[in-house]
Amino acid sequence: TDAAGTADPATAAEASGTQQGFGDPSETGGLAEIVVTAQKSSENLQKTAAAVTSVSGDALVASGITDIRAAQVLIPSVRFQQQNTATEVYIRGVGSTLDYPQVEPSASFNFNGVYIPREAAAVPLFDIDRLEVLPGPQGTLYGRSSLGGAINVTLRRPTRDYETNLLVEVGNFGLAHGTAVQNVPVSDKLALRAGVDYTYTDGYQTSGADSKNNLGLRLSALYEPTPTFTAYLWGYYVQKKGNSPNLLTKGVDRETGGLAPNKFLHDNPWNDRRGSEILALPSNPFLPPPVAPFARKTDYENYTVGAQFDLELGDATLTYMPSYLDMDVSADYFLGAYPGNKTDHFDQQTHELRLSGESDRLKWILGAYAYRVNSDGTFFFTFFPVSIVDRHRLQGLAAFGQATFSVTDTLRLIGGGRFSYDDRTGRGRAGDGVTPYSYSRDFKRWDFKAGVEYDVGRRAMIYATVQTGYQPGTFNAFPSSPVASNEVKEATLMAFHAGFKSRFLDNRLQINNEAFFYDYKNLFASAYNTVLNTNQTFNAKRVEIYGNQLDILFHPTADDRLSFSVGYLHARNKSFDLPPGASLPGQPTNFDGLQLQYAPDWTLSAGYHHDFQLANGYVRVQVNTRYESSFFADFNHTPGGRQKAYTKTDASLTYYAQSGRWNVGGWIKNIENEPVQAATAGGSNQPFLPTAASTFLEPPRTYGLRFGANF
Repeated sequence: TDAAGTADPATAAEASGTQQGFGDPSETGGLAEIVVTAQKSSENLQKTAAAVTSVSGDALVASGITDIRAAQVLIPSVRFQQQNTATEVYIRGVGSTLDYPQVEPSASFNFNGVYIPREAAAVPLFDIDRLEVLPGPQGTLYGRSSLGGAINVTLRRPTRDYETNLLVEVGNFGLAHGTAVQNVPVSDKLALRAGVDYTYTDGYQTSGADSKNNLGLRLSALYEPTPTFTAYLWGYYVQKKGNSPNLLTKGVDRETGGLAPNKFLHDNPWNDRRGSEILALPSNPFLPPPVAPFARKTDYENYTVGAQFDLELGDATLTYMPSYLDMDVSADYFLGAYPGNKTDHFDQQTHELRLSGESDRLKWILGAYAYRVNSDGTFFFTFFPVSIVDRHRLQGLAAFGQATFSVTDTLRLIGGGRFSYDDRTGRGRAGDGVTPYSYSRDFKRWDFKAGVEYDVGRRAMIYATVQTGYQPGTFNAFPSSPVASNEVKEATLMAFHAGFKSRFLDNRLQINNEAFFYDYKNLFASAYNTVLNTNQTFNAKRVEIYGNQLDILFHPTADDRLSFSVGYLHARNKSFDLPPGASLPGQPTNFDGLQLQYAPDWTLSAGYHHDFQLANGYVRVQVNTRYESSFFADFNHTPGGRQKAYTKTDASLTYYAQSGRWNVGGWIKNIENEPVQAATAGGSNQPFLPTAASTFLEPPRTYGLRFGANF
């Protein structure tokens, strides 16, 4: 699907040249050709053998989206969900929970091609060129932690024009959001771009928790001293000082204190207060109910810098991409009725060197990759340690290559491979906060990709691919739990994709479809239980995932666009037994046949916009809606952690001046005010029910007014 796949995104900056990026999608009024770089080279989205979704930065702004979590409504078959300051990513059911330093995500998140740790991914999305999501294992081009796919955010580069962009938004919950971007062409060889973004909101939760006081700064430079050499340097700083979100009790009947899977403690699900009015539930005898600012703050800082140097060598291009990231966070929050604290520190550097080229028959890329990440972190629950990782280091080297060979003008073959070497060491203290443990192991892995593409017409292509990905093994950070061993084996995934991409009706109707089958071995299963105070990470021996994704985009007139996406996902455990010693008395030990966590069987998305043409501009009305069938938040299907089926709808109304200089409008998100679970822990510690849950929630209904200016 292109940027308009679910939310109309396609009419954005790739479209027709108006400054704000909204107008006729192509010179003929048909659908625009979208260029993506998800596979580390520029290519037409409709000629890419993968179900890539590309959303433009202008589409994000028009929808009131300022971070990766809110972009979930625009992208089929994914979940971007809050876990305090971290962001959990699930693509077609492949993801991981528990944001601990030694557990990497199962889908890679990248800024300008640089891998970003999960804990550092929740940064403001402003002055964005595009957001791309590539599903399926990407072991060949992206390496570790890309079993589920890759998410790429591309920042806007400096240009040769003087350019000033301003954005101001106000809304409910005290929203005040502003963005200012200035582009300066210093000379015909050097351009600079600077931006600042600030967001303030009162807390979404009754106590004042889940508020924002966030600042983002960004600076970039583009230097082109010769026609064959380009240096692009960029960096950003992010600071967060709001009140941390609290986990809310779900699955408890406030009158009886018994299990009620779909109930929250209050009629307002975002009410996180607990007091004497809940007479049937035992109150916390040691601490007052959560009231911000009762030391419930987030203290977050993130420094990231990167660069890309490109040198043309005849028919080939040599590219070098270094980066460095330093992030610290300490978050105080309540897990139900009891306080917790989570700290993380990441210090990471990455280096990628690649050589790419293209001839009449062959398009190829060769590369080498090196990285090193040092991290540590603690998690305390009611002042008792749950996880203490004093030091964790993961470093590695990789060599990779991929090529597409045109056998004929209509038939192409794809092949590629990657060899990875990863070395992990760690030490920490067990659940008693005293007993030390250590871990050291290295991993070697070959990943590959093979595929075929065939053009059945000028605007139609069929394809089939097989590709793999892997995640290096790690350790369980709570070895004093009943788990017999702290060894967590490496996870692997082999995927088969078959699909077609097509356009009809004079380039006005686009129909893309992809069927897939995943063989997933040694999935990282993990869970935290707030009642038992256990935190376990281990392997599910085998998981089977298959499904289908259908994306339809229809542009009947120059003023109308309709998008529709249907994702079916059958994600089930095939062989999943808890390891010896990992189960507690009375708990099940076999989970064969159960649905994977955060893997709804059905995801449907639809979007429609209409432009009302006026004498001095036009008004765009846009509506996007998303339906997800029910799913569970943990591998053992805790009743209170079940998310019932829901529908969430967003809408916006925007006037764009004919000059392209300014626009004004409003937006509303989650019109239904649906309480949708994000990251969730099993068990509720207020009524001490292991079958209930404690959950973060996605935001309630929000709305706002927006003014934008471009000079």
